[in-house]
Amino acid sequence: MKCFKKEQIIILLFLFLGFNNLAKAQSQVHLKDLQISLAQQTYSAPTINKSVTGESLSIAGIPYKNGVGVHSKSIIKIKTNDSRSFTAKVGVNDSKIDYGLKTIKTIPLTNGKRIFYNVTQTKKQFLGVEGIDGKVNKGTVVFIIRHNGKEIFNSGIMKQGDSAKEIKLKIDRGLLELIVENAEGDPSGDHAIWADAMFDYFEIPPVVVSEEFQGKVTEQPDELKTKLKSIIQSLPEISFPLKEPDYDWLVNNDKVKANVYKTESGKDIVLSNGLIARVFRVTPNLATIDYVNQMTGESILRGVSNEGVLTIDGKDYQIGGLSKQPEYGYTLMKWVDALSAVQNSFAIENIEIKELTDRLLWKRVRWASNTKMPTGKELVFTLSKDGVKVKVHYVLYDGIPTLSKWIEVINESKFMIQLNKFKLEQLAMVEGENLVDTPKHWVKPNIHIESDYAFGAMQQKTSDKTTYWEKDKRYTSQTNYPLNLPCLLEIKPPLGPDIGIPVGKSLTTFRVWETPLDSKDQERVGLFKRKLYRTISPWVTENPMFLHLTSTDPEIIKRAVDQCAETGYEMIILSFGSGLDMEKEDEAYYQKFKELREYANSKGIELGGYSLLSSRWISDEVDVINPKTGKRGGMIFGSSPCLSSEWGYDYFKKIKKFFTKTGMQVFENDGSYPGNVCASTKHTHHNGLEDSQWKQYAQIQGLYKWMRSEGIYMNVPDFYINSGSNKTGIGYREVNWSLPRNRQLVLGRMNIYDGLWDRIPSMNWTFVPLTEYHGGGAAATLEPLNDHLLDYENQMIQNYGSGVQACYRGPRLFDTPKTKQVVINVVNWYKKYREVLNSDIIHLKRPSGKDWDGFLHVNPNLKEKGLALFFNPTDKDMEREIKLPLYYTGLTEYALIREKEGKALKYKLKRDYSVKINVTIPANSYQWIVIE
Repeated sequence: MKCFKKEQIIILLFLFLGFNNLAKAQSQVHLKDLQISLAQQTYSAPTINKSVTGESLSIAGIPYKNGVGVHSKSIIKIKTNDSRSFTAKVGVNDSKIDYGLKTIKTIPLTNGKRIFYNVTQTKKQFLGVEGIDGKVNKGTVVFIIRHNGKEIFNSGIMKQGDSAKEIKLKIDRGLLELIVENAEGDPSGDHAIWADAMFDYFEIPPVVVSEEFQGKVTEQPDELKTKLKSIIQSLPEISFPLKEPDYDWLVNNDKVKANVYKTESGKDIVLSNGLIARVFRVTPNLATIDYVNQMTGESILRGVSNEGVLTIDGKDYQIGGLSKQPEYGYTLMKWVDALSAVQNSFAIENIEIKELTDRLLWKRVRWASNTKMPTGKELVFTLSKDGVKVKVHYVLYDGIPTLSKWIEVINESKFMIQLNKFKLEQLAMVEGENLVDTPKHWVKPNIHIESDYAFGAMQQKTSDKTTYWEKDKRYTSQTNYPLNLPCLLEIKPPLGPDIGIPVGKSLTTFRVWETPLDSKDQERVGLFKRKLYRTISPWVTENPMFLHLTSTDPEIIKRAVDQCAETGYEMIILSFGSGLDMEKEDEAYYQKFKELREYANSKGIELGGYSLLSSRWISDEVDVINPKTGKRGGMIFGSSPCLSSEWGYDYFKKIKKFFTKTGMQVFENDGSYPGNVCASTKHTHHNGLEDSQWKQYAQIQGLYKWMRSEGIYMNVPDFYINSGSNKTGIGYREVNWSLPRNRQLVLGRMNIYDGLWDRIPSMNWTFVPLTEYHGGGAAATLEPLNDHLLDYENQMIQNYGSGVQACYRGPRLFDTPKTKQVVINVVNWYKKYREVLNSDIIHLKRPSGKDWDGFLHVNPNLKEKGLALFFNPTDKDMEREIKLPLYYTGLTEYALIREKEGKALKYKLKRDYSVKINVTIPANSYQWIVIE
């Protein structure tokens, strides 16, 4: 037996563990999951999980769910990286297309042949190329695979109806070319598929590479250069490096004004407001060459980036862009000067600068802490290609470090185009961290991103469906060996839109808002987001006091109206379970609620109600179809109606009709659209799976924008804030409201404390069960109200004191004169301090049940710079010395602080802008102080 030295054993053990880890690291990736749109193809473009004609994948009657459909001649070039094998089944797709349909259109080619399309009002689908006899024939193809230029597979001639041929190949890095050639001189019907195509790899997955450009570099016409130069020269000049602000915008943002500048060189356009700046080069084409966080003085962009990507008729086209940068870890300006235009991309042709206009109509009918829409500058770039025009809109706001962007696609060509996909942004961002290994969760770049294409959750983070941090295969100098850094920011819809744009029509994308941050402190990051909402969606600062009424009995409604008027409440919502049915089309029904609304208005009270939408089952014909099963069920909420079915359109029509007929002023839309897709091809208002999400969202967003323009207040338990809704749930477990009252109080304050890190108080509702809700009996409810006055008052104080309105759900606000006076006292206190109580929260101490907890409102623009509330959940009075962080009040030297309406004492601020005060908090009660 051979003996090994200690050092040799260590080396052998290392090698064994290394090979063992290598084996564990082996992964698989399907061909369909690579960037297939970069492939070269003579007719149409490769398609995922379908034939190029849009039909299901099928070879000789055998169906396949996974694969790529192509048309000869087709070449998919793949840089294999660490791939070791490739497997697939190949053949000509079965086809049952009726080319005699009235919707079949043809386009002549230069060779005298025609291309067939199926064209409806909303979709264009490639169907084939004309054959020798004037029809689309059955295809005959040859599948060829080359590895590093050497042929390693040849299928021989394959015809439609032939059984699939299986491919099992071992490969060792290099370039793999998947080729489909026409076999008999007539490409008509060559609808080939690579079914179940898959790569095995170890560390770095394969990637599709585009064809190298061989022709002459595209140059801008001299006339266009002169035009662009003239526009730039008219701008004021800004110096580099860009100046860092000498103020904190969260305390005073008066100096934050957006403008458009030129650089000293005259080559570049700078969109800056003193907090952030985006820098554009327009020659030889439009590109973003820098993105600067002026608050930190840092560039947040690694590499020159395009203005987005459009997939039109299956092919990718960059919007502008410059190519090819020698290094993607950083950028030198001398490299930028040497870059050329990306071939086959949209080319710039004009620049416009405008003042910002309102993005939606907001009818102001009630109190709001901010009644103004945002101001700023809008910069619009116009680009074009082959008769398609693209307008790229940028908005930089006054007052906040936020940039917004959206795109219009305008079809000025001679034929409908199909916008399959789009990427609103594709930015080479500086990475959040750079590791050799790959963690489960990466630290992302320090920027907040959100869009108005959001659904399926109450918080922005979980409703975000458009922010993707992708790998950048160009960044080969990164520390991470598998090149897994998530440092390519892509803003795009998760599916589709796959919308046909007819000649003379256009499509506008959703809007994205980008907010670079200057800190990772939780409170400061939260303040950035809160100021964002106050500015871009100011309707969320409306915050009426409302009762959730549990009856539609006219006498009970009128009694509730009278009680609201007597106590100072402002709104009544006819709650779930009240019996209100907004879908009921009956003139007498409309008249009933119109008269009740008029009675409420005569007392100064607004009236509205509740409607359930998505979390309900309608029928097999109406509900969304699960793409995995082809049937309803197994979706979000189990099943839901498709909003783009006739039922969906009818629902929205009925809701609008109800509000128009009754004049109701509040809409609580429960089970709002949760983001379901729908694979039905029979629903009237969408074509299939790919456009189902986009069109359903457009339906519900359209309703909410209409309501915003009508001044209708909206409670929606999903994050439609940027689409016009006012309020969503703060986040609580509904069954907790069946717990004893004292537990509800502490848990409710926990919900408030946690829910206001990245949202403003008026954006949220919480809950108070005046009557029993989910059980719990007498111990869980406040009725009879007079018997539980302390708990009732505590609920109101912690909710109104945080600025968070609650759904006070029950038949009345008071039951005795004593109860009435308690309600009046709280309402009067809230309205006296309404401005500061709706201002931002600084978190002091989270509820624990063991000691005091509390929060501080701050607003440097008010007389009351701050108002703090402290709560005592114990059975004994407590005295505490509490540190108050007053930086965000704007006070710098002294603070006047009074307990309730008592005499103010003067405190000198410490170097960290804090003071320490002594506070007495009664048992099972609260205390509050005002800072001036």
